[in-house]
Amino acid sequence: MTTKLRVGSVRARALRKLGVSGAVCLALLASVSCSDFFNVTNTNQPSLDSLLANPTRDRLSAAAIGIFGGARIGIQSYIWRLGSMGREGINLSGNNQPDYQEPYYGPLQGGGFGGSQWADRYSNIRTINIYLNGVNANADLSPGEKAASRGMGNTMKALAFMYVILTRDSLGAPIAVDQSVSASPAPFVSRDSVYRYILDLLDSARADLRTAQAASAAFPFPLPPGFTGFDSPASFKLFNRALAAKAAILRATAASCGTPCYTRALPDLDSSFLNRSAATTAAFAQGTYFDFSPAAGDVSNGLSEPLNGVTFYALDSNVFNAQLQPAVGTPRDQRVLDKIAVAQDTQRLGGIPIPGTLKFTVYFTAGNDDPRRPIPIIRNEELILLDAEAQWFAGNQTTALSDIDQVRTNAGKLAPTTLTIASSNAAFVTELLYNRRYSLLWEQGTRWIDARRFGLLSTIPPQVSGGSVPVAMPVPDGECSARGLASNCTP
Repeated sequence: MTTKLRVGSVRARALRKLGVSGAVCLALLASVSCSDFFNVTNTNQPSLDSLLANPTRDRLSAAAIGIFGGARIGIQSYIWRLGSMGREGINLSGNNQPDYQEPYYGPLQGGGFGGSQWADRYSNIRTINIYLNGVNANADLSPGEKAASRGMGNTMKALAFMYVILTRDSLGAPIAVDQSVSASPAPFVSRDSVYRYILDLLDSARADLRTAQAASAAFPFPLPPGFTGFDSPASFKLFNRALAAKAAILRATAASCGTPCYTRALPDLDSSFLNRSAATTAAFAQGTYFDFSPAAGDVSNGLSEPLNGVTFYALDSNVFNAQLQPAVGTPRDQRVLDKIAVAQDTQRLGGIPIPGTLKFTVYFTAGNDDPRRPIPIIRNEELILLDAEAQWFAGNQTTALSDIDQVRTNAGKLAPTTLTIASSNAAFVTELLYNRRYSLLWEQGTRWIDARRFGLLSTIPPQVSGGSVPVAMPVPDGECSARGLASNCTP
C-alpha cells in the first residue's frame, strides 16, 4: 500500500516560533518502513489548516501516519548526542567540530550541538494537536474510532514530551503549546510539572483506548510495522502503560517524587507488556520500534554503520568496565560482545585524544550492518529493569533482585548478583545502573540520563583532559530569541 500525504505550506510567522509558540509541523514525515508504508510526498499544499477545515477520514488517516513519521525524526541524533554526553560513544566524522567538541569539552551551545532535540519534538507535538482537533471535528468516524485516534495521539504526544524533558531536565519545558501561531510563547513549567503532564496525557489516552476497546473499534489508520502486535486499541494500551511506568519512574528520581511514583509505576508495569520471565533475545526484544529503510524517499538507520565506517565509535571504557562471565576464558559481559566489535580501521581526529578503534554493532543483523534495522522505542528488557527499580524502592527487594538476575544471567551471561535484600540503596543503584548501561547501550542515552537522575554524573569520567560531562542541553537560541531573551536563557 502506498499512502501519499501532502503537507501544507508554513506561514513566516510560524517559522519564527518553531514548535513551542505555535509553528505548524515542517516535517510530518519521513517514511517509517521498507514496506513503503510512508511513501510521503510533500507538495507544500494544501495547507494543514485544511485538516481542520475539512477533517475527512482519509486526511486524518494520512495525518496519523505522519505522526509516527514525525516521532522518528531526530531519533538517531538523539541517540548519538546523548550517548556522547554519557561517554558511550563519539562522533569522529570530523565534519562538524561541535559534534565532539561540545559534549566532551563543553560548553553546550544553544545554537549548535546543545540546541538540538527540540524543534523536531515540538513540530510533531504541533502536528498531533492539529490532528486531535481534527478528530474532534470529524463527522465520519464512529465514537469508538475517535476514542482510538485520541488514544494514539495523546500517547505519542506524551512520548515527544518525554524526549524533551529528558534532554532539558531541570530547565523544564513549555507544555501549553496548543495555541495560535500568533500567540506569545507558552511559559516554561518545572520538570515535575512536565512529568505530571506526561502522565496525565497517558492516563487520558488509556481511558480513550479502553473506550475504543469496549466499542470493538479499530484504529481508523494503519500503524507502522514497528508497532506490529501493538496495532489495536487493546494492544496499543500495553505500549501506553509501558510509557506511563517509565514516566513515573523517571519522575520518582528526576523530580523527587520518590516512593509514591515508584508505587504508582507497579500497576502500570503489570498492565504493560512486561514479561519478567524473559530469557531469550526475542523475549527481551519484544516491544515497539521506529522502522527504517534504504528505499528511495525513506530514511536509513545511519547508526548501523559498517566496521569500516568513519563516524560513530564506541569508547573502550564500555569494554573495560564490563564484568566477566563465569565461562571458560572469562569473556566480558555478553551484551558487550553482542554490541561492540573492533573497527576495521582506526580513526584519529586532530584535537581529540580518543582514537576510534571500536564500532557499535547494536544495529547489525546477522553480523552485518543493516540500514533497515529498527530502533527500539521501549522493549521488554528495559521494562524488567524498570520493574527492578520500582520494586526495590517500593519495598519489594526480593522481586527486584529476581528482575536483576533475569537480565544479568540471560542477557549478560553473568553470575547472579551478590546483592541481598539487606543491601544498601546505593549498592542496588550501582547494580541497577550497570545493567541499564549495558542492556540499553547506544539506544537512548541511558548512562547519561541515569547518572544525572541519581546524582552520579561525577562518576562518568570526562575521557579527555579538561573535559566535562554536561548536566542538561540548553534552551535553543531560537527559542530564547522568540521570548526576547539572550542565548543560554533559562525562561
